[in-house]
Amino acid sequence: MKKKCVESNNSDARNINDVLYYKLLVNIFMALNVVELATVSKVCKTWRKARSDPKLWHKLDLSVLCNKPFNVPRMLGSWKYSSERLTKVLRGILAQSEVRHIRCFVFNYYAYLKDEHLLLVARRTPNLKMLVLPAICNLSKEAIEHAISLWVGLESITITRMINHKNIFPAIGKYCKGITGLKFTIGFEMDHARALIQHTPNLKFLSLQSIIVSFRALHSVLENLKHLEIVNLCHSLIIDKHDTSNRPLLHHLRKILTCQNNNGCVICKHRMEGQNYLTKKALYEAVNKLYDHE
Repeated sequence: MKKKCVESNNSDARNINDVLYYKLLVNIFMALNVVELATVSKVCKTWRKARSDPKLWHKLDLSVLCNKPFNVPRMLGSWKYSSERLTKVLRGILAQSEVRHIRCFVFNYYAYLKDEHLLLVARRTPNLKMLVLPAICNLSKEAIEHAISLWVGLESITITRMINHKNIFPAIGKYCKGITGLKFTIGFEMDHARALIQHTPNLKFLSLQSIIVSFRALHSVLENLKHLEIVNLCHSLIIDKHDTSNRPLLHHLRKILTCQNNNGCVICKHRMEGQNYLTKKALYEAVNKLYDHE
């Protein structure tokens, strides 16, 4: 009887040690990128099991492609004439990834994205919640709609300069009813505002950080997107003469994010030198007037 108790205690101790070792491995592996995770899986069964933990695969960030062994140049439109190479790399990375756990997919910012690349990722990541597109794309209307139709659970997307909003927003409105967050990395104009109002009525978060923003377009979304809660205007340059006589009702808006210092933001000062944009002080005054709904 005593021997059985000792064996049971030893077994429990081993189980506890195994659990702790597994958790330790997962915590260490969280610091690795997708290429490094593929490497550690070859060490042993325990490591392979740990690298498959869902925590490690919530976000797949392809910024790693700028490093060895891929060496994507840090130039916009890189690999434009190496489409097959990018396809091969994407297939290899997705094959080594736990795709069923991926919730956020970040394309390499510099890589030139084509239809086949977008569709390859869309078919392999059906549970995606967040998508960040690269700076330069050459995507057809058909490819965009097909990809978006596979991401029905999409909640957030980053729109880049080469994505035709006339193609992507109707697809989002048709298939992705749960979209609540959008980030623009291009100038925000009235056409974009109209598209948001028409196709993303449930939007809660809008980021217009570090881009040129039409005040008329901003005014329009603030007035018409009734579920909008947070707008990020940090380092943005506001154009158009603003008219605050017709203020939108902002009782639903929780926060407008702007630079912490309206006169001392180095980034904004540098960007506005010699430009005919609203000064940061004028932006603050305009935003404060819009936000004053008492």
